[in-house]
Amino acid sequence: MPPFGWTSFTETWHDKPYPFISPARPELSAAGKNVVVTGGGTGIGRATAIAFAQAGAASVAILGRRLDRLQTSASAITAAGPATRVLFETADVTKRTSIDGALKLIVAQVGKIDIFVSNAGILTSFGSVAGYDENELRRGFEVNVMGSFNAVQAFLPLAAPGAKLFNISTCFAHLAPVPPAENVFSYAITKLASTKMFEYIAAEHPELHVVNVHPGVVDTEINADSDVEGLDEGMSPVPHKIMAMLWQHVFFYNQV
Repeated sequence: MPPFGWTSFTETWHDKPYPFISPARPELSAAGKNVVVTGGGTGIGRATAIAFAQAGAASVAILGRRLDRLQTSASAITAAGPATRVLFETADVTKRTSIDGALKLIVAQVGKIDIFVSNAGILTSFGSVAGYDENELRRGFEVNVMGSFNAVQAFLPLAAPGAKLFNISTCFAHLAPVPPAENVFSYAITKLASTKMFEYIAAEHPELHVVNVHPGVVDTEINADSDVEGLDEGMSPVPHKIMAMLWQHVFFYNQV
């Protein structure tokens, strides 16, 4: 059931994988595609990368700040798709030179980017607007907004013809304020700003297929220290769920 007593218009809730969303479906094949995922060392980014490997992508590259997380994630991606070339580069999306350098190294090895998933972000501290720490709010904007801005600007010159660009948003960007005990206004407004930015990118670049995706509430490292619980019964269905949400946009777009 939805958290916080939210109304749901979804008739059936799933917390385990099911055949329709399997990356192994021929219609969801990512064969021949070069995929890049920011924030790919943990959580949703890692799950997304795994799913694209399961779908047979030619290459999957992950970016992140922590080398140990990237190495562990790369091993999991390789296990999921042995035929997929797996790359990783350390990068900090808040630093334009860092993300520029990482993407150029990747493109030099595999070619231009067919699918770019802007996923890197942080969950800022909970708290009400009144009395909230200014530096913490600025940190949220620096990572969730400027980080996405830097990543997209670095990606655009390296995009393959007909490239797809995905932004991993959050349900909190679209919902009414939650109860005070779970007040995530800082996270919500920074992710909403990022979501709106991708709408502008879509309008400015009709040659790209740009999609904002929010995957629901998922248990990951980002919210491990909070009281927010995911609806996914662990991480088991996430690679399938994220892959289906992203790649079905690509599939149906290519049919029209």
